[in-house]
Amino acid sequence: MSLPRTLKDLVQADLERAQRLVRKVHPDPIDPQFRIASPEGDWWIGITLTENAKERARRLALVSDFMAWKLSPGFILASELHEPDAVLSLGLQHNDYWALISLIERKPLGFSAPKLVKRENMDPVMLGLVPRGSRTITKVRAKELAEWFGASGKFPAVKIATGEIGG
Repeated sequence: MSLPRTLKDLVQADLERAQRLVRKVHPDPIDPQFRIASPEGDWWIGITLTENAKERARRLALVSDFMAWKLSPGFILASELHEPDAVLSLGLQHNDYWALISLIERKPLGFSAPKLVKRENMDPVMLGLVPRGSRTITKVRAKELAEWFGASGKFPAVKIATGEIGG
């Protein structure tokens, strides 16, 4: 088996991984799974996004600041959706975009063939997560990022290649 090389390949691989997770925990939902690219290697964060809009926005801002902190050029998000009942994998970099959606059939559990999601149909909040321009991460914010994504954090970031934990 060859390793994924392109954003398209990574999006497809993460969609398939999300489908496997749904199979494993069904009927429970899966948390959004971020693969965050960085010069030091990719990081994985699984984070619960609440229904509370304010808290959801705060958590997404933390993920975006983590990306800025790690000098990330982009990310892949694999997540379960409720409307439609589906699994989505979105890959976004400053100069590249790829997204696939696969509908979930619950009884018996199965998935439709993946379909491309055009950029104009994607949630603008997700498109805005990639850090742009310069961003200052203050000592206070760096401490907060460590509390969320550090080794003892609420949602520890895991280095994909090594399994190292912590931001």
